[in-house]
Amino acid sequence: MFGKYAAFIIPSYLVSALVVGGLTVWIMVQYRRRKAEIRELEARGIRRASSRER
Repeated sequence: MFGKYAAFIIPSYLVSALVVGGLTVWIMVQYRRRKAEIRELEARGIRRASSRER
């Protein structure tokens, strides 16, 4: 039904999907951590250099 290479191709697609999904989750977690870190720094009075007026 899937051909003689299905035993290689199907697991390869599954591994690839797991890697992409894992990276997506990792990026989302890191984004939330950095946003929380920025909020904490700004609450302590530390501002971003890009937000300073010239």
